Amino acid sequence: MKKWISIFLWWIFLLPCGSSQDALYPEVQISLLTCSPGDELYSIYGHNALRIRNSITQTDIVYNYGTFDFNTPGFALKFMRGKLPYLLSTATFEDFMLEYDYFHRSVREQILQLDSLEKISIIQYLNENMLPENRAYKYDFFMDNCATRLRDVLEKNIQNLTWDTTAASGKTFRQLIKEYQINKPWTNFGIDLIIGAPADNKTTLSQEMFLPDYLEHAVEKATLGREPATRLQMAKYELLSFDNPIGKINFLLTPYFLFSLLLLLEIVLFFRFSPLSKNKLIKIYDIIWMVVIFLGALLMLFMWFGTDHIPTTRNLNILWANLLIPFWYCTRHFIKSSKFILLFICICLVISIINSLPTFQILPQYFHPVVAIISITLLIKLWRIRISNPPQS
Repeated sequence: MKKWISIFLWWIFLLPCGSSQDALYPEVQISLLTCSPGDELYSIYGHNALRIRNSITQTDIVYNYGTFDFNTPGFALKFMRGKLPYLLSTATFEDFMLEYDYFHRSVREQILQLDSLEKISIIQYLNENMLPENRAYKYDFFMDNCATRLRDVLEKNIQNLTWDTTAASGKTFRQLIKEYQINKPWTNFGIDLIIGAPADNKTTLSQEMFLPDYLEHAVEKATLGREPATRLQMAKYELLSFDNPIGKINFLLTPYFLFSLLLLLEIVLFFRFSPLSKNKLIKIYDIIWMVVIFLGALLMLFMWFGTDHIPTTRNLNILWANLLIPFWYCTRHFIKSSKFILLFICICLVISIINSLPTFQILPQYFHPVVAIISITLLIKLWRIRISNPPQS
């Protein structure tokens, strides 16, 4: 209730009031807040919010496009399918900072150099967005999130705002997010498996701003079409600063090590124990692989066709996480065309191996290098199963 009273008073004091408005707005300060990445998956890319402080009304409000309502009916399913509405919300600056202080996440502030009309325009735009019928929006990780919404706020309400396009990195969406995943090998591996070809499109400067740090950098370089030339950023401050050292990666706990072990095991089975393929333990081991491939393929197809997540569409990982693999395993003794199915699977696996090599990408989608290890393992496994249990020709 206290928060809403503050917002109400804030709005009353900002109503047009003739010449007094010009005296008021120099006391209004608008700034971009950039929060450092957190440890949880949802926070590893950082966060942006907009702070509006009024020294006359003694209000200090943070506008945040990165929230959602946990009480939404069917929350979990809507979240998974990309149908959960994200919300513009407000908090006092004090409450906002308490959260980031608690999680030891740094917060930087860029005070924006705006005239009175631009400040009025931004405040009215945000308050209109706060109306119940306007505050919800359909979230998209690359194209419509907490950072891109604030980019749009600035572009729509600041006259002659000019971004420094020479600062564009020219990287793909995938390359940009990998900067934040480098010390999280399993997160990096999992995201590479679940996002598809759209993530490998090169970004423009505007598109780069889906990442909070890149929006911060763009604001730092942006200029206003005024005489003399003026920068959008008037000042920059470190409001919270934490030294979060980057931990060393234990190679023994990475996907590279695990799947290399499984590849080594498959080689041993192929050369030393192939006559024992009918052994119950080996059969169980093979079935586990088939189940994992089956579930992985279903997940990728679901994220492609069953959700609204654009980044997870056109996922070519289904070449190696292929439903035909468990299908062939289960039907190889019953259908005459099984050898042609196996041939097609092997072609898909070879393509996946080539595409996973650093300098030999032949598909419009990047494959994680571990995919090569998995694909080689599958090739050996399928050949071992075939020669040990010849299918019907």
